[in-house]
Amino acid sequence: MPTTSTLEDQLAVIGLAYGRKQDIAYRAGLIAQVLGLAVVSALYPLESPFYTAGIMLFELGVLLSAAYLLVWKRQVKRMVLGLVLTGFMIQAVGYFAAPEQYAGTALLAGIGFVCAGAAGVAGKEAYFFGYWEGWLLAMLGFPLMVFANLFGKEHRVFNSFGFAALFLLLFSLTGRKLRQSLWGKGQMTEIRRQT
Repeated sequence: MPTTSTLEDQLAVIGLAYGRKQDIAYRAGLIAQVLGLAVVSALYPLESPFYTAGIMLFELGVLLSAAYLLVWKRQVKRMVLGLVLTGFMIQAVGYFAAPEQYAGTALLAGIGFVCAGAAGVAGKEAYFFGYWEGWLLAMLGFPLMVFANLFGKEHRVFNSFGFAALFLLLFSLTGRKLRQSLWGKGQMTEIRRQT
């Protein structure tokens, strides 16, 4: 009798249930992030006010991916999901309850927390699958964009190139993720062969 167990057996032992539906929802979140960044990177340089729709789509994608994130330690998932939910709450307070002079700062801070959660999702893909795009997004892309906009000073040229770079990296990462087969029996064996 073999002493090694499959990932599915290990997940069952620790009480995690993760199947095809969760994997599809996670990937749908990645697709929504890419589409949101595509809208932002296309409309922001044109100074269109509709780029905010792209930000909302990106944020919903991050929320969906964070909710269905599969990691070994629950604390990691809680932290990533907590960052995203904190970002949503800060934005809601900034929009509905903050005084006008602080509303913009609160919205930017909330977006920053969501981007920190997105960095966590990309970092998971980088760590588990060795995707270089995930490392760049988690360690440079999202943090650099957050810090550049942290104090509410808009840098249109920098942001335009930054959004485009985030879009290209996330597009590549999502393409690699979508080429993987959906979660199921023997998934780990197939993943090990791909990397």
